[in-house]
Amino acid sequence: MSPAGMLRGDFSLRLFNVTPQDEQKFHCLVLSQSLGFQEVLSVEVTLHVAANFSVPVVSAPHSPSQDELTFTCTSINGYPRPNVYWINKTDNSLLDQALQNDTVFLNMRGLYDVVSVLRIARTPSVNIGCCIENVLLQQNLTVGSQTGNDIGERDKITENPVSTGEKNAATWSILAVLCLLVVVAVAIGWVCRDRCLQHSYAGAWAVSPETELT
Repeated sequence: MSPAGMLRGDFSLRLFNVTPQDEQKFHCLVLSQSLGFQEVLSVEVTLHVAANFSVPVVSAPHSPSQDELTFTCTSINGYPRPNVYWINKTDNSLLDQALQNDTVFLNMRGLYDVVSVLRIARTPSVNIGCCIENVLLQQNLTVGSQTGNDIGERDKITENPVSTGEKNAATWSILAVLCLLVVVAVAIGWVCRDRCLQHSYAGAWAVSPETELT
């Protein structure tokens, strides 16, 4: 409390480094010395503690099975306990909460961390958002995930049989070139061998010339 403020009739109580443990009722009682310490004011104030949640982080969807997609949404260091919603961003409708599994726990700071896992049926096009709601602060943080089209493109890149065929074609092309080089090398070897034999035969005649007649 500020002495200067109290001289002006301001009996505000200022709390520093507030934690969730400070969430309680405070009773302010003002007595007048000039009136023989008669009560002139009695007020009860309830302190509500709140902390903003971090911006949710939505993981890229993965497929635990061919028929299912799994999304994970994480947000930390908020208070009080949040509400978690998953949204179909195509029409902004709320998804059935039975599809999600929320884990909310207190961390070392006495604040809430939340992890929500959503499992939905795999569809050609998926556009999902995660919303973390802090009712006390009227805070709604919504973050979208990657779309289903991106998933399809990623699967297409890693699993496309055409890409495998192109790799096989390239491999066979390299083998064909190597075989051709071997054939050419063998042919050149045979040509060189024939020429060497001819030179060796001519050399024999040069060493043993015909006897000159006298």
